[in-house]
Amino acid sequence: MFKSVVLAALVASAAAFAPASSVVRTSALAAEWEPSDGSKWVEKDFETEMTKLEKEAEERLDAKIKELEANIESVGKP
Repeated sequence: MFKSVVLAALVASAAAFAPASSVVRTSALAAEWEPSDGSKWVEKDFETEMTKLEKEAEERLDAKIKELEANIESVGKP
């Protein structure tokens, strides 16, 4: 009796670590998406936009650094 309980527990614990069977299912989500208004995807050249944004960010950062340096001079602490 005890051996059968141990055997059943061993089988149950082994089943917990067994790999699950994988089932491939298809759905409507796998279909090709198209916008409802019929427009098409147009890929833009983001390089110029990124360059512009980087330049603006660097200018804002430089302005902030100057502001902080001026604040340090007015407070008198390095």
